[in-house]
Amino acid sequence: MDTELINRIRKLTLFQDASDDILAKIADQASMLALDKGDVVASQGDPSDSLFVIRRGWIKIVTQGANGEEVVLNQVGPGQIVGEMALIDKQPRSNTMIALSPVKLMEIKYDGIMAVIDEHPRIALAFLRDMTTRLRFANAYIEETVEWCQHIAAGNYEFVEKQVEQTQSTIVDMSRSDEARASAFLSSFFKMVKNVRKREESLKQQVKELKIEIDEAKRQKAVTELTGSNFFEELQEAARRLRRKRGTDAKNSPEKDTNAE
Repeated sequence: MDTELINRIRKLTLFQDASDDILAKIADQASMLALDKGDVVASQGDPSDSLFVIRRGWIKIVTQGANGEEVVLNQVGPGQIVGEMALIDKQPRSNTMIALSPVKLMEIKYDGIMAVIDEHPRIALAFLRDMTTRLRFANAYIEETVEWCQHIAAGNYEFVEKQVEQTQSTIVDMSRSDEARASAFLSSFFKMVKNVRKREESLKQQVKELKIEIDEAKRQKAVTELTGSNFFEELQEAARRLRRKRGTDAKNSPEKDTNAE
């Protein structure tokens, strides 16, 4: 029996009320891992056969946006569980987990967890509490995302830019509300809003310039149509006749004759 490993498991909140018998069974299916900052714990799409309990350090849970950009979904720290979803649905990893700092983990095989849960169902409650907390945060994350997208759709870029300016630290304070933490994670993704706004302003300027060109083209067309019409030619001929008549009248006026004498 690995007494040192059992003692480490005993210190975890998840198993703090477990009996020595349960701890021993978990220890049989557990191993300790040490990772450096930036190391990948597990990648999206990988097969799932174990969960991880964080002893020290922090891990970020990320996915990729449509253009391959990293989107931070959450951060987890000491005492928290990651990779437990497949314990229920048996699906591949849904997200990628990356160490934000040097991390010490305990990896526990699903088979070992299920064997313990079968004998001691109360252990399942600890997992359910953790998953419920994560679900509540996911709801807050979605709500924040919807709100930010609504502001962007309405052209209210100032709201999002103000949020993004509040630069997040590498590790977000867990004591903050779910909404505040969600905003901190979203800010790294929504930095692209500045480019969206710049592109929109550029398009507006292009449309304005195009409108001016179109209006000028319309004006030129109207002038051409007018000067090429029969009416315009008749108007020009009428103007010439009027000028000739004025010239003739000026020559035959009495004032002209008096000055001649």
